Amino acid sequence: MRWDLLGVAVDFRLRCAFVAPQAPPSAVAGVALAGVIGGPGPRCVGEALVDAYVEHLRTFGPHIRGRRWLLEREAEARLDRMCFALAWFDRVFRDGAIAPGSPLADMVDDGDLDALLGCVPEYVVMDLQVQVMLAERALGQLRSAAEVAVCQAAPTFAGSADVGGADADLVIGRRLMEIKSVSRPEVLTDQAIWQLAGYVLLDYDDEYRFDEMAFYMSRVGWLASWKVDEFFGLLGARLPLHQLRDEFARQCSVAATASATGVDGQVVRRDRRTEASLLVVDRQEGADSK
Repeated sequence: MRWDLLGVAVDFRLRCAFVAPQAPPSAVAGVALAGVIGGPGPRCVGEALVDAYVEHLRTFGPHIRGRRWLLEREAEARLDRMCFALAWFDRVFRDGAIAPGSPLADMVDDGDLDALLGCVPEYVVMDLQVQVMLAERALGQLRSAAEVAVCQAAPTFAGSADVGGADADLVIGRRLMEIKSVSRPEVLTDQAIWQLAGYVLLDYDDEYRFDEMAFYMSRVGWLASWKVDEFFGLLGARLPLHQLRDEFARQCSVAATASATGVDGQVVRRDRRTEASLLVVDRQEGADSK
């Protein structure tokens, strides 16, 4: 089972319940990159997928408040398959390559969308539908209270470029929510916690005015929320948010400079996102241990 792809597909599917019809930006970028890497086949089928996905959302309106989250049987199954297929392109964007064994590697010049959707494993449809039903119970009131206009999928931040282009899962009003569909939902990893903290820190100019941060564990239908100050306080922060953001921006700048020049002026190659994250973790763990 491809947990990584399934997790992305779950994210894409649950977004549909909150935001207006739109294709995931990471998948759209992956389509363009797949065309460069794999030729016209992956690009053509990717473009057809993006168009069909948006049209499907417009036709069936899973984002419309007051409607059930699950669509009728055939429409839901097709939407679930498209979400998983979009996850293949998301991985191209994230990895910079078409993975060996990916059906995208076998696409010919006029890639067939139905053939691509036929490559989606059957367990995906069943799994996504179970998680959609769980989400309707766990997040239904939150969705009903938040108009489409105040919901945004894949938000980026003023500092996103400083760490390689970070994008979060979902903004609902002034709440930042990360969706986790991990195989062990009882475990909330340090990496996930720092990831959520990092997104709030990257909002250098306070564009989103976050006042709440949340994890949604989609396999058990559990939503956990904290006020922003409470969340950072639990991580050992002793400074106000604006000062934490200033320091984070400075550390990102230092990391970017080091990545570009190296200690002795030699060019070095590093993952800036990973490096910046480690810098924050090290600083916060140091504060925690005092």
